[in-house]
Amino acid sequence: AKVAGGFYVPAEPKLALIVRIRGTIGVSPKAKKVMQLFRLRQLHNATFVKLNEATIRMLRLIEPYVTYGYPTRATVEKLIYKRG
Repeated sequence: AKVAGGFYVPAEPKLALIVRIRGTIGVSPKAKKVMQLFRLRQLHNATFVKLNEATIRMLRLIEPYVTYGYPTRATVEKLIYKRG
């Protein structure tokens, strides 16, 4: 890219692992609906989500109630072997 006069832009992750870390008390109805769509109905539930523009916006809305990250292949394998 440097030789051609362009810039290198690293690829963005396509998958996220979302874990719910807070309960339902004081959650707005919109955030509650988004968590339902992500199947995060209980505390400590986790789900894999494909990242696109819509899911990133939804993730920003529920950020105070969840934590998320980009899993490695080894993490996914461990989760599936243990809980799958």
